[in-house]
Amino acid sequence: MTRQPAPDVGRARSHERGPVRGRDSDMVSAAFGYLGAIVLGPVVPLFIYLLWARRSPFVRYHAATAVNISLTSVLYSVCCLILAGLLLLDSITVALIIAIPAFLVVWVSMLKYLIRGVDAASCDEKLEVPSWICARIVS
Repeated sequence: MTRQPAPDVGRARSHERGPVRGRDSDMVSAAFGYLGAIVLGPVVPLFIYLLWARRSPFVRYHAATAVNISLTSVLYSVCCLILAGLLLLDSITVALIIAIPAFLVVWVSMLKYLIRGVDAASCDEKLEVPSWICARIVS
C-alpha cells in the first residue's frame, strides 16, 4: 500500500498567489477536532471530518490525523483489555501490574500527540506523527 502525501499545509508555493494558509475558522475547527479527540475519542474529529472534508484541505488533514490518532489508541486499548483478560486467567495481580501501565503508556502517548496537534493546527503547520501511534485509517 502506498502512502499519499499530506497536503502542503502552511507552506508558500512560488507559482501560486500566496501562502497556502488555513483561515482562522479553519484553524479553530482543526484545533477543536484535536481537543474533542482528547475528551470524546474519535467522535468529534470524525464529525468535523465529515462536515469540512470537502471545504478545506487544511481541516480535512488535521481532522483525519485526529481521527487516526484516536482510533489507533482505541485499538491499542482494546489490545490492553485482551491482554488483561488473558493474564486474569492466571492472577488478578499480574493482570493489573502489566495491563494498567501498558494502558497508561498508550493514553499518555495519544495525549501528547493530540496536544501537539492542537499546537500545529493553531500555528497553521502540519503535524508529523509516527506510524506506530497513528495508523492511516481515514485519509
